Amino acid sequence: MLSGWLRACALVMVGMVSASALAVDKPHTVIVVGGGLAGLTTAYELQSKGWQVTLLEAKPNVGGRSGLAGSEWIGNAKAQPVLNQYIDRFKIKAVPAPEFVRTPSYLIEGEYFTGADLATKQPATAEAIKRYEAAVDDLARSITDPDNPAANSTLFALDQITVANWLDRLSLPPTARQLINQQIRTRYDEPSRLSLLYLAQQTRVNRNVDDRDRRAARLPGGSAVLAEEFVKQLKVIKTNSPVSAINQDKDGVTVKVGSLGYEAEYVVLAVPLRALSKIQMTPALDAQRLGAIKSTNYGWHDQIMLKFKTPVWDSKARMSGEIYSNTGLGMLWVEPALKGGANVVINLSGDNARIMQAFGDKQLVDQVLIRMQAFYPQARGAFTGYELRRSSIDPSSGGAYLAFGPGQISKYWRLWERPLQRVAFAGEHTDTLYPGTLEGALRSGQRAAAQVQGLSEGKSYEPVKAPPPKAPEPAKESSGGIGGFFSNLFGGSKPEPKPAEKAPAPAPAPAPAPAPVTPPPAPVVEPAKPAVVEPAKKAPAKKEPAKKDPVKKAPAKPAATHKAPAKTDAAKKAPAKATGDKAAPATPAAPAAPATDSKN
Repeated sequence: MLSGWLRACALVMVGMVSASALAVDKPHTVIVVGGGLAGLTTAYELQSKGWQVTLLEAKPNVGGRSGLAGSEWIGNAKAQPVLNQYIDRFKIKAVPAPEFVRTPSYLIEGEYFTGADLATKQPATAEAIKRYEAAVDDLARSITDPDNPAANSTLFALDQITVANWLDRLSLPPTARQLINQQIRTRYDEPSRLSLLYLAQQTRVNRNVDDRDRRAARLPGGSAVLAEEFVKQLKVIKTNSPVSAINQDKDGVTVKVGSLGYEAEYVVLAVPLRALSKIQMTPALDAQRLGAIKSTNYGWHDQIMLKFKTPVWDSKARMSGEIYSNTGLGMLWVEPALKGGANVVINLSGDNARIMQAFGDKQLVDQVLIRMQAFYPQARGAFTGYELRRSSIDPSSGGAYLAFGPGQISKYWRLWERPLQRVAFAGEHTDTLYPGTLEGALRSGQRAAAQVQGLSEGKSYEPVKAPPPKAPEPAKESSGGIGGFFSNLFGGSKPEPKPAEKAPAPAPAPAPAPAPVTPPPAPVVEPAKPAVVEPAKKAPAKKEPAKKDPVKKAPAKPAATHKAPAKTDAAKKAPAKATGDKAAPATPAAPAAPATDSKN
């Protein structure tokens, strides 16, 4: 009798120890939504910490909103520290950049100028560009903490001013203004749609980074090479899996893909804001986040790669690197010639890209060739083909990448750094220092992974402090408008300098003028069939936003539905699976091509 009782007790104790061991050994689970470099980084970092990770990507391929060129100029460790860490970790080989491509150059009415050429041959233009650089540097120096750019009412006032309005006050000569406009719209968006505080903050972040540091090496294959290295490391990647809904409760999260449900303890949303608007959230996002999804400005950028049998430009010019054109060709760079051929990647940005959204792909390419032919008569004969990436009409992004408009830093600064219960956010738009870049995407993935780890350990993430008191109401800005269609197609409208404002404004007074100027472009030619864009579904909103419920301890087990392991597109074993998974191929917005980040 006693021996039987002892055996029973022993069995109970063994069972308790075994259950405890299983609980300790069972890994945490997370679903990462979005297969761009932010999502890939998040998944890689969490998997490296022992998490079971399922990555869901809506499109047929991972890689996200990277660019088009077959190779990419990347910065050194000073300009892009996180990118260089991963390049070293994965032993990716980059090619050092020759000196002549490491600083920007110019194409003015078809004539190529280096910076030194410009100072000698067009001193007035060179002096005006230096004056602009000194003025924006003055603004940047007034920001002591780029993580908190609106730290006082004077800086807060800069957020109410458009860059275009501020440039008007500098009274720049036409050619210099055109080149400066082109640089700003290429890196961010149209100056009339851009917050002056955002330009100042970004200049502050890169203030000690020389142009030479930005183009220190060439990455053959572009950022697609980095994406491939992440894919090799990840166990579960499911493409053609657009997420329609996310439901979270105190025990876990369910992610809906069509009729399927994937369950985990946490979710990371690494998708652009426009794509986020198509996902139904329960509990719903608060009013501030819904407002950010609806109104946060994204820069518009299209890329065209023109292929030629031989270089058609003057070989003595050694055109390469970033080249800013005042008219006709926007911003372009020339890739290294391969087997006698040469590729030119042309970036159409800002309102130039907005105007061109009504054109079909062939029409768009032909408009660029017409302008190139005017400068280089052999262009048409040497032309062999093209590739195109049109992020401006991509319904999933609504543009290329974040570029805060007037008043938006004041409303939405660091909003997406804060998790919503069991959901964390990643993507270039969530990074404070390097938004719109490869560096920002990678940094955001690391941050989101660290936050999810912290949530699992019971850490609470408090809201970021509120912005400073509002400045006085700004006066209404005068509207500039877009000039004639063909004359302004690539170079933008020529400025009409305001009379006699000689002092280049360092920092505007606390009571600024302007509201954003957003003139609607109106093409005057009959377009070919425009790309069809599905309207985004409205994100549901509740009258009273859900209160945050920080996780205080490790969550309970996820629900047991759909436990059978799934076949994966890129992988080995799936931690979460649902039956009946069908791959529905999706057509991308532009032809697939080796991808690189369009803004580094």
